[in-house]
Amino acid sequence: MLTPRYNIAEFWEEVIYIAEVELPKGTLLKGRYVVERSLGSGGFGITYLCMDNVVGEYVAVKEYFPKLAVREGLNLVIPRQYDIQEHYTRVESFLDESKIASKFVDVRIVRQTDSFRENSTAYYVMEYVEGPTLVQFIRSNGPLKAQEAVRIAEEISLGLRSIHDAGFVHGDLKPTNVILKNERAVKITDFGGASMRDSFFMPLHAGVVSLHYSAPERFVRCIMPTAQSDIYSLGGVLFFLVSGLDPVPAPDRLKGIAMADPPTNYRLRRVIRKAMAMAMSDRYQDILQLIRALRKRLF
Repeated sequence: MLTPRYNIAEFWEEVIYIAEVELPKGTLLKGRYVVERSLGSGGFGITYLCMDNVVGEYVAVKEYFPKLAVREGLNLVIPRQYDIQEHYTRVESFLDESKIASKFVDVRIVRQTDSFRENSTAYYVMEYVEGPTLVQFIRSNGPLKAQEAVRIAEEISLGLRSIHDAGFVHGDLKPTNVILKNERAVKITDFGGASMRDSFFMPLHAGVVSLHYSAPERFVRCIMPTAQSDIYSLGGVLFFLVSGLDPVPAPDRLKGIAMADPPTNYRLRRVIRKAMAMAMSDRYQDILQLIRALRKRLF
């Protein structure tokens, strides 16, 4: 049984809040992007489907809009507990997300095309990918057989390889951040947790963690982000693909709560266990090692 992510009261409270603050249909951004509708929201922003009047194509536009913020007209009004400097620091970090994502040229990574400031906040523009996230797909179709799960995991791995080769880590890989285009092609999105690998330089949002998918070291801010952190997260995604369940959170595993083996064959369970090893040194040391392991287990 899937663990519910919201109780009913929290769910409807969130729905009402987003409906009140999202930009209305027809809003014009930067003189070219016309809002059609909201595509979804997260802790740091709202994403819209927009028509780009310059090229005549749909795009996705993400707006920095932190929880508890309100809107006066089209302008964002920051939460009372934020000070002005903190707000502008967060806006800069949001734009850093776009700058990082624009460095990656890979068909498996959602392409970033523009960024700008407007309405007392910031926006960035990316290609619009029509299709379900992995969470939506698995909830509609059920867990995958080993071969299909491995195929998807390999595609994600190849996208991560491009990110790592560019000198970054994704930092927040999870099923909601992977889209399936035409139920086959993988598209990695949401670089709010991205940062330079093997470096203490991290954008403000790089400290973001996802309880079930972040590696244990991601919960400790003084540890440098590495490729092994993304490998742990990918192991969690693979666990989800074959089970339909979120893996046990790393903090709970540190307390001695064991993670059950997913319902798949022994060889694939070994790959998942190694990718999700608690110690970084016990995981695959780079994404190529994981890719080779996955290819050996295509059956």
